[in-house]
Amino acid sequence: MACIPTQFTTSDRRYRIVSHGNGWAYEITDTATGKTLWFQDDDAVQVQNNTNDFDDTESLSDYFACIDE
Repeated sequence: MACIPTQFTTSDRRYRIVSHGNGWAYEITDTATGKTLWFQDDDAVQVQNNTNDFDDTESLSDYFACIDE
């Protein structure tokens, strides 16, 4: 049986997170810019921890700032 991805948005609705494989991977989209980041395996666990289960949107903004440099 295949795992169905789950989707949610941050409280400020800035980021849409799609969880694949029950947290094995995360696809995070900045809804203002349309840019997307992908994290899987240990990186997925780290981003979840670093953002306090995606509640810390400032930390999410920092991740996206890294790809703009």
